[in-house]
Amino acid sequence: MKIESLKFEGVSFTHEGQEPIIHNVEFDFPMNEILWVKAEEGAGKSSLLQILGGLQIPQSGQYLINGENVVDMSFEEFLPYRLQIGYSFDYGGLINNRTLYDNLMLPLLYHKAVSQKEAKERVDEMIRIFDIGKFANERPAHVPGRVRKLTCLMRSLVMRPQVLLLDDPSVGLGQDSVYTFVDYVHQLRKEGCLNHVFISSYDEKFMNLMNYQIIHLDEGQLYFQAVDPEKRVVHL
Repeated sequence: MKIESLKFEGVSFTHEGQEPIIHNVEFDFPMNEILWVKAEEGAGKSSLLQILGGLQIPQSGQYLINGENVVDMSFEEFLPYRLQIGYSFDYGGLINNRTLYDNLMLPLLYHKAVSQKEAKERVDEMIRIFDIGKFANERPAHVPGRVRKLTCLMRSLVMRPQVLLLDDPSVGLGQDSVYTFVDYVHQLRKEGCLNHVFISSYDEKFMNLMNYQIIHLDEGQLYFQAVDPEKRVVHL
């Protein structure tokens, strides 16, 4: 299934007892871009990414993927889309009683995305590229925070989704890991994956490693800002 459009029609979302994160928003998300989601601290960037990933459901309006309203979908109907969406939020998402290796293998084997042989080859390659081999058989609680964060990011890539949602991806990473991660994202995009990337970040140096466009979240509304790509290219 190819994801060709993401659209909000009159979408509103708020956490109970708080000001609306987004309010009656009409927005066609640009596709085939790396989009930097910017807003003031606490304005709701993480919630916006979670809505895009189908992890939060708007109180009103329609979130349309390929013209189909996510709100109306059953779990089974949404699953094909869900399998094309990778996400990483802070340090969460890893299963504590599994090793880092098992955590990376799990989505590939559970969803039968590839054969067991190919899953092992893919995970082994990622562990080699990101140089976390000596931690691979440790559980998340027993590894440094940098490695745990890196594994969360690796797990968001392991299914090679079309849509990638990253919340503060550079926080807690060393500089070498940042370069490796960005380089790997570029590699997968060249191979036809990670077509639509959404990143929430305050790290301008990290973002300047990519060609991005900007979405502003301001007072419950979304605004698109095109950026001249020639000003954004940084050679790794």
